Amino acid sequence: MPKKIIVPCEVAVKDVIPAIKALLAIKLSERGYSQKEIAEILDISIAEVNYLLKGKRGDEELKKILSKDSDFMDLLESFSRKIVNNEESTDPLSLCVLCSYARRKVLKQEQACPYDIT
Repeated sequence: MPKKIIVPCEVAVKDVIPAIKALLAIKLSERGYSQKEIAEILDISIAEVNYLLKGKRGDEELKKILSKDSDFMDLLESFSRKIVNNEESTDPLSLCVLCSYARRKVLKQEQACPYDIT
């Protein structure tokens, strides 16, 4: 049977990105952003933000693992600071850097993607 082709983003979209969005939503909430504002920033519904903040989205174990990695949390803090300061460099692909770091450095996944940090 031939090998399955699984793109790193397919794996990330199911596990890593929801965990990152949850941690980012929490950071923004701690900085005083309303659920409506967070929804607009993350381009998701207010209900989804509510789920993220209440721990109903994003793998809890993965969020714990990511939260314990100081380098990852520094990247997340930097990203949230750019949002708060309304910096132009907060393009959507910046989330790819967070995802890449989480997959490669924290979770030790081997599949490469164009944004992987070496």
